[in-house]
Amino acid sequence: MDVKKYNIKDLTLAYFNKKSQIYRSGGYKQARVLTRDKEDYINHFFAFLIDINICLLPVYIWVIEFLLILCGLISPHFFDLLFYIMYGCLFVVSVLLLGLFTARSKGQSFGYVLTDLKLVRRDKREAMALNLIMRQALGIGIPLMILGYFFGTPGILAWWLLNGIIVLITPNQQSLFDLVFGLVTVNEPEINITFDNKKPKPKVQHDICPIDLHIRSNYSDDGYYDVEEIFKQAKQLKMEVISITDHNCARANAAATRFAELYGIQYIPGVELDAQYNGTRVRVLGYYIDWTKDIFEILESDSLRREKECSIQRVKKFEEFSGISIDVDSIISNSRFQTITATDITKMVFNNERVRSMSFVKRYIDQASTQSEAMARFKRDLFGKGGPCYVKGNYPELDSAIEAIHQAGGIAILSSWQLDNISDEMIERMISLGIDGVEVFSPNVHDETIAAVLKIVQKYKLLVSCGSDYHGPTKPNRRLGETNCPEKGLALVKILTKAAKKD
Repeated sequence: MDVKKYNIKDLTLAYFNKKSQIYRSGGYKQARVLTRDKEDYINHFFAFLIDINICLLPVYIWVIEFLLILCGLISPHFFDLLFYIMYGCLFVVSVLLLGLFTARSKGQSFGYVLTDLKLVRRDKREAMALNLIMRQALGIGIPLMILGYFFGTPGILAWWLLNGIIVLITPNQQSLFDLVFGLVTVNEPEINITFDNKKPKPKVQHDICPIDLHIRSNYSDDGYYDVEEIFKQAKQLKMEVISITDHNCARANAAATRFAELYGIQYIPGVELDAQYNGTRVRVLGYYIDWTKDIFEILESDSLRREKECSIQRVKKFEEFSGISIDVDSIISNSRFQTITATDITKMVFNNERVRSMSFVKRYIDQASTQSEAMARFKRDLFGKGGPCYVKGNYPELDSAIEAIHQAGGIAILSSWQLDNISDEMIERMISLGIDGVEVFSPNVHDETIAAVLKIVQKYKLLVSCGSDYHGPTKPNRRLGETNCPEKGLALVKILTKAAKKD
């Protein structure tokens, strides 16, 4: 089989198109707007210098030619011709090429590509191509040519000084024409895209279950994809039944019921509620719920209030432990839910060079093979149970969560979250409170736990569920449809998918 060869242009266009697709489909939510942070200033200034030097390439070449004229290697008669050629090239590079490249790469100039920055709208979504072209032309190219021609170097420096002052005084480092066109610069979320011209290796085949009843959308604080994107992916995987069970939020169900008919996929309205039982935090899934019930608005409101209170405690504990002052306003301004999670603080720590060099952080970096591993250990040790910055939330009692689901006409299923750490005896006691079933099959549950829970399920004749706990790129080790449910177990799960709503 012949493998098509791709040139650099094809690969470059494919690279930027793929990055743009990922950014549009939800990556913009993880993008961080520039603030008055030293590292942000350095990256922004470095990107500016790269762009300016590329725009000035024709001038540099002309200077070399001028020196050759002085040395007698080129006839002086060519001076005027070479100057106008240089001026034409300067127009092409600084006015046309820079703007067109920025528009074609969806908001990245030459310097922005190297520093992982991106020009976007104020809401962090991708900007219109015309706005990007005009911003580069009016902000860099045209002033460079006009001011350089009439006022020389002092005129150009005065323009850059004016823009530099505006960048320094604006909260998000916006230049004059950023303000005019409603643009901001953001740090792109981490995206790993590779291409080669070799014959592709066979893809690892993962077992896709046609039923996935544990999926997070962007209505959850850590979900990524919107509701329709989840249905698109489920359709591509030829899935039959799904349920979106957002964290303490039932709002996704309104859109999901409409998309279910459009994409021809059976949909079970769902939610996942935080709860506690005898001091142990657990989660309970609700299926076939009437999501319009007021109880879900109350539970969501209580959850947001609780998380905000935990955020304040978490920040205070971390500042006392580390001696580092956290820019709360900056983190909250980039949070959809106005909360500060352990993940947010961890990212802040590892993205700040000064903090990274501190001994209590540096030891994690030195002992880990990757930054992701270092961040995971840091988060677990500091913010996990028993850590110096651990904050215990005050969650509703399990029986009240079960009652809320039942009052909404739903079926209450014990989630697989932390199931490995719950004893068989505790599961049986929770069943006595009104649990209707257990999410037995999940890639996050050990085989030994699955076997033990199946015996309990059979003993009490409970319903069986399966789910991937799919979040999208925020938790890349979880994939839609990968529920760890074997063929024999699927027959048990199908009983749940055919269950009628309770009266």
